[in-house]
Amino acid sequence: MERVAKAALAQHNILTVDVEEWFHILEVEGGYTRNDWTSLESRVEANTDALLDLFATTGTTGTFFVVGWVAWKHPELVRRIAAAGHEIASHSFWHEVVTRHSRASLAADLTASKKVLEDLSGRPVLGFRAPGGSITHDTAWAFDVIAEAGFSYDASVNPGHSSHGGFATPYFGPHKIRCRSGDLAEIPWTTVGVAGRRLPFAGGGYLRLFPYGLIRRCVAAENREGRPATVYVHPREIDPDQPRMELPWRRRFKYYVGLQSTAPKLRSLLHEHRFTSVRAWLDANEASLAGQVFDVRNFAAHETAAVASAPLPPPALS
Repeated sequence: MERVAKAALAQHNILTVDVEEWFHILEVEGGYTRNDWTSLESRVEANTDALLDLFATTGTTGTFFVVGWVAWKHPELVRRIAAAGHEIASHSFWHEVVTRHSRASLAADLTASKKVLEDLSGRPVLGFRAPGGSITHDTAWAFDVIAEAGFSYDASVNPGHSSHGGFATPYFGPHKIRCRSGDLAEIPWTTVGVAGRRLPFAGGGYLRLFPYGLIRRCVAAENREGRPATVYVHPREIDPDQPRMELPWRRRFKYYVGLQSTAPKLRSLLHEHRFTSVRAWLDANEASLAGQVFDVRNFAAHETAAVASAPLPPPALS
């Protein structure tokens, strides 16, 4: 029976949610700071609960990459996600791009996020996704920090174009990352080639902007290549009534276009394709990744002159 179950999971795609607030948009000049967060309207709990209800209609489980600060602020939300059978993983504590970290501050951030999430869920937290997919060749030292913090897989690599990252890789599907601190399973963003560039069609603004028929064909194409499509969504993306941040027009378009379309597209994807969590997919498939190893040990081993913004001490759980 276990072999049959694993064979079935091998044919699944991967469903992920980055659990953050509407005001956690990255690198906004003059935007909200950590000191503002507690005074702003919170919408993450209601929006995440709506996603949980949506996933429950098809009995689908996925991986929720939770910002540690959100977990500290809304501990019952993390418990509800875990109780519904979903995997809890880390989306950092303070939701900073990797380029703003030193090695030491990233290690402190990951340790804090892992602890709060494990304390609340009662389960080991195995996975990490960097905010904005912000690991690049110049910050490949982050893989060592991730492995040293006790994570067994990463989901940060974007093989295509990204506002905050982009990491050229020979593999477009799940593979292994070999760093100085060992091997990590890597679940990269799913991309499609368009005019010589690779675009992450399965999440964010592209998921909202692309017509559903195109998204469906792209998912099918990934599956024909033997790769799972990894879909990602933020709770704010199903909330057309969320407050708007003051952004340049291009970024305003990117973050607020098509908000009404997200839930219907997700609903259609869940009904037409099979999805599971990262952990369940790896349990069924990780052995098959042994021959797909991307060695990054000769990439940046140490941080450069980054803007090291050491995290504030994590708040104690009440």
